[in-house]
Amino acid sequence: MVTNPKTIKQTGLIQVILASSFVIWLLFFPSSGDNFAWPVTPKMTALFLGAGFIVRTYIGYFLWREPYWYRLRWQKWGNYGFLAFIFLATFWHIDEMNWETNLLVAHIWVVAYIVEPLILPLLEPRGPASKEAYPEAEKKGPVMQGLKVSAAFGLVVSVTVGGLMVINPEFADSRWPWPLDPFNARVMAAFFALTALWCVTIYLAEDWVEIKRTVLGLIIFAVSQFIVWLVNLGQFDPARENNAAYGLGLGLFAVLFIYYYWKQERASHNA
Repeated sequence: MVTNPKTIKQTGLIQVILASSFVIWLLFFPSSGDNFAWPVTPKMTALFLGAGFIVRTYIGYFLWREPYWYRLRWQKWGNYGFLAFIFLATFWHIDEMNWETNLLVAHIWVVAYIVEPLILPLLEPRGPASKEAYPEAEKKGPVMQGLKVSAAFGLVVSVTVGGLMVINPEFADSRWPWPLDPFNARVMAAFFALTALWCVTIYLAEDWVEIKRTVLGLIIFAVSQFIVWLVNLGQFDPARENNAAYGLGLGLFAVLFIYYYWKQERASHNA
């Protein structure tokens, strides 16, 4: 079995440290978001990004702690999609970073999200052995059709929302529950790239064991964002579009994937 390279483990540890720091900063101190690597405002944008980085911490933990590469393939394309969009957003708006008010954090962000997207794919194991299947003893049974359909639905929604945020953030702002500026919209789009590619990973998988952690990652994302929406429900501007649709959509997404996670686990234990 191909082991997880030491350099990827080290990258995972750094990701855990940075992502968990961003979670603490933006999720628990959102009013200070304007002093982040760039101005992360308004409060709801800071909360969205803070909750989103919980998933980045989740990925980083497994990159750091997992001993075998074949058990890490679940995160690969979603992680790469996120990093590609972050790389794009950072270069697109690099002149808007807080170079004067928070030089250190701005540099940490730029270095981290230039180095990781470029270097991580180079560190990945290559060759036929790196594509080895899960051992028969670890397999949990086929992926249910209902989960695949839910993933296809998630793909369509994620691509639509993320695509608008990147290509036409002004229009996205007119349909979003809180104000969006282009920089923050394009950074937020990275999380929808992550969910879109994880949905593809789920749809193409053959065995539950291949995507169990992927589904859990999507649940973490949806539940954390739903809780943020629910806690701040009374603070949304009623004049803006799709407040209820945003929250209910997150809730539906979370319920669907929680249901199929439970159903798949039950089937795997009864097999």
